[in-house]
This record gives sequence, C-alpha cells and structure tokens, in this order.
Amino acid sequence: MKELIYVVEDDEGMQEVYEGAFEEEYQTRTFDNGRDFFEAFNVKKPDLIILDIMLPETDGFTILSKIRETDQKVPIICVSAKSDEISFVKGLNKGADDYMAKPFSILELLARVKANLRRSKLYVTNANGFVIDNNVYKAYYNDKDLELTLKEFMLLKTLTGQAGVTVKRDDLFREIWGEDFMGETRTLDMHVASLREKIKQAGGKDCIVTVRGIGYRFENK
Repeated sequence: MKELIYVVEDDEGMQEVYEGAFEEEYQTRTFDNGRDFFEAFNVKKPDLIILDIMLPETDGFTILSKIRETDQKVPIICVSAKSDEISFVKGLNKGADDYMAKPFSILELLARVKANLRRSKLYVTNANGFVIDNNVYKAYYNDKDLELTLKEFMLLKTLTGQAGVTVKRDDLFREIWGEDFMGETRTLDMHVASLREKIKQAGGKDCIVTVRGIGYRFENK
C-alpha cells in the first residue's frame, strides 16, 4: 500500500508539481487552507506532511504548532519562499522535521521525502492500532498515550516486534531485565498484567496471549 502524503499549499501550480512528483510512489491529498487540512487530518493521519508557510487565513507556523499539540510523530517538511535563517530556525523550533526553500528541484524534494519517511520508520513502528515510538520511549493505542513504565514499554516493543510468535520467558527476561536478573520470576507476569490493564483502559482488546509454561505472544486481532 502506498504511503499517504498530505500537502498544504494554496498555489495551484505548486499543487500540480507535488501531485506529478508523487503520483508514481505515493498517495497524495492537497489542501489550500488549514481548515480543510485539519478536517482530513482528524479523520486519517498521513505518513508525512508537506506544509507551506505562506498560506491565507492561517499561516503554516500556526498549523505546525497545532499539529504538534496532538501528534509528535508524523514527519513534517516545511516549505517556504522565505530562505532566511530565522524562518528556518522558527520552523524547526515549532516541530518541523525538515525545511525546504523555494524554488527547489523535484529530485531534492523526493530525496527529502524518502529520508524523512525512512527516519520515521526506524524509530516508530505500528501494530494494529499501537504505535511504538522509540524516540521518546512512549507507546500509544489509537493515539492515546498508554503511559507505560520503561519495562512495560520494552515488553510491548519486544512482543509487537515478534507478533504472532511466542516469546519465551527466558528471552523476555534477557531482553528487558538483562542477563544477570536475579529477582522474582513473577515480576514478568506482574508487568504483563499491568500492561494489559493499561491497554484495556485505552480501549484496546487483550492482544497478549499467555502460553503456559513457555511465554507470551502478541496477536493482531
């Protein structure tokens, strides 16, 4: 399935440039104002956003700040005719992942998009409504922060990383507590129980299966 890119750009000529550049590899939706963008954004999150700074009604910096109030993960590339250092720094400080000054080449645009999508995949994984963000050691279910402890985070990360496979208890101990763990073996069960409860409170189903005498398995239900 093609990755989805939202482009917020009011210039029709530039909209056509983006659509032409992305049509082979990506799905693209274009918006010429913040209002229409947020209507779509609140329904479906894209894999990447390209955001022009000079927009009518609401400028790109304001839109950027509003996005980051609810979503810290989606990569955002700011684009502007302003090439001055102050605009560049302002965009990064407000949460942009990259900044491009017009005019730019299509090859440079595609390279920046690929690089930002690649970086986001290295640190953020998705599994059936769960988002595991290794940048900040946080896990989300349907955009709700599960507020996990570090050990709970590592447990969920390990299980989702091997979805459908039963991970042995000894392997979980080594991965999460280290080779020299000498504590109570029920520690693992207690962490699993706490993790299940937090997932339940966030509206999720019990997706961690107990395989008695062996370990645990994450199932995409």
